[in-house]
Amino acid sequence: MSKDPIFSLDEALSRVDHDRETFDMMVELFIEHGPKDLAEAKAALGVQDAAGLARSSHRLKGAILQFCAPAALHACKTLEDTAKAGNLLHAEALCTSLELELLRLLNALRHERDTGLAA
Repeated sequence: MSKDPIFSLDEALSRVDHDRETFDMMVELFIEHGPKDLAEAKAALGVQDAAGLARSSHRLKGAILQFCAPAALHACKTLEDTAKAGNLLHAEALCTSLELELLRLLNALRHERDTGLAA
């Protein structure tokens, strides 16, 4: 786990023209759908479905990109690339790493959402 910022609020806001309402909506959608995408990836991994794992990872990567979260993005991209190559030997460890980074990102986004509402 990195000590770098989990995500860049400034960069994420710049992607939505600094519209806090849009950003908050994106956060809510990600909080709802990010864990579902991870669950789909884990299910695909459970049945050794490399193509399904690649699809789920790719979808999750697109969502993570919106928040400028380098560690989560790297974990997701590495898992996606591994799945696309059909090499699932280390995919379980990569999926665990992604799960940890996704949890860090979700917690940071929840914190930002909750403190942003108070501002």
